[in-house]
Formats: sequence, C-alpha cells, structure tokens
Amino acid sequence: MQYVYLLRCADGTYYTGWTNDLTRRLAAHNSGRGAKYTRGRGPVTLAFSEVFADKGEALGYEAALKKLSREQKLGLIASQNTPDAEYLEIYDADGRPCGARPRAVVHRQGLRHAVVHLWALETRAGVPGFWLQRRALDRPLFPGKYDLAATGHIGAGEAPETAILREASEECGLTLAPGDAVPAPEAFSQRYDRSDGGFDDELAHIFRYDCPPGTVFRPGPEVIGMHWVRAADFARVMDGTADTLPLDDGTVIGADALSCRHAGEWAYIKTVLHI
Repeated sequence: MQYVYLLRCADGTYYTGWTNDLTRRLAAHNSGRGAKYTRGRGPVTLAFSEVFADKGEALGYEAALKKLSREQKLGLIASQNTPDAEYLEIYDADGRPCGARPRAVVHRQGLRHAVVHLWALETRAGVPGFWLQRRALDRPLFPGKYDLAATGHIGAGEAPETAILREASEECGLTLAPGDAVPAPEAFSQRYDRSDGGFDDELAHIFRYDCPPGTVFRPGPEVIGMHWVRAADFARVMDGTADTLPLDDGTVIGADALSCRHAGEWAYIKTVLHI
C-alpha cells in the first residue's frame, strides 16, 4: 500500500509525507531520522492518512496536500475524525504510541494497534486444556468461528488489563478482579488480512486466567457458547499433524473453523501448560 499522511509535530505544526510503510516511517520520524523538518519537532502523532494502490496517484495526492493552507488541513483531518467513532491508539514500528485514529480507518489502512487475548486455562482430571468461544453468526469478522475465551481492542488511553477485564465480562461473562488475569512478558505482533477487505496489524497483549473448578461462563450477545478443548489436541492442529479438533460436547470441528491460530502466542501458552 502507498500512504500519504499528515503528522502533527510537538510544536503544533504539520508535516506532509508519503511512504509505502507507514508503521516504519512513523518510527523513523520519532527517532529523528524521518525528515529534516520533523527532526527536533518530535514526538509526532499521526493526524491524517490515506492509502492508494498506485504510487503515482499517492505522490499526486501528497503534492496536493502540501499546497493546502493550515485551515484546509485541519478541515481534512476533521473530515476523517468522526465524533461518534471508536478510537484506537496506533503504534510505530518501535512500539511507541503515535496518536488515536478512528477504528474504521485503522482497519481499512492496516495501521498498527493493540488488542487483548484471554486464554482461560483449566485442567480436567489431570489433562490441561482451555476454553474457546464460538463467535456469533452476525459478527462482521470470523462469524461462527471459534476464538479464544475473550478478545478485543484496547481503546485509546485504556490499559491492557482494563481492556481484558472488560472483554472477559462482555464476551464470556467472567467477572475478573485486577491481578486475576496474568499478562505475558511481552506483546506479540500479528498481521493478517481481514474478511471485510481491510488488514490487521496488531500488538496482542496476552493474558492467562486459571479457571477454578466449577467456573461458570455467561456469554454475551457476541458469543454463541463456550467449549473446552484439550491442549494436546489443539497442539496437533497447530503443528499440522491433525486437521480436526474435538470439543467437550463431542462435536468435531475442522481446523479452518478456528480464528485463533497465532503461532507466537501459542508458543508462549505451551510453556505455561508445560506441553
């Protein structure tokens, strides 16, 4: 993709630029290597961006933006920042926050943002496993697929732990207190195409929760139901030696029914489960 963007500098001025890798370019600007103008004016935040498939079209749009007055640039920024939108913090390639952008823009343009994932672990009769949710059939992304116990976006200005406690309550009906969900030591980078035509570039903050015996789930409207799976069965799907996964109710689903097959975070959970 070809990006044309407006940066808001720390001194209140704006810089217009073009790049084919906005996440990396933001890191360069914030490291003093992006452009002579932004050097010494950091940190910068992303005020506006647009994507193009054609480089020539993008460069033409960049040239037009550079001719705009400050007031015209502010109007362009306002046109993309709808007041009723959900905003997500975006990050550069070095993990630095670079301002909040509307969720729809973030997904359409593939801007790096943060999400939370909850692995609800439970050992049954000495067998380690964990809980999956089945996503509702009306969900815009991965409808009817099987996902981790709770997942979701971290809102602008929201702490990862706050986000996972909220998502656990909303999605699977778990009421967790601070400290119940244990974070992984680092966030995991995940990139994939969205079924709605967008692209997700995520920093996934992973949490694990050790379910006590008799844990009750009360799924919200976005979730059809909860299913426990053996970790060893899931491992066989992840390593490619099995293409089906048995659920706790006797149902067997295909590997393509899973939307939670991220190798990096699974490698971390394997160490937790001693697999």
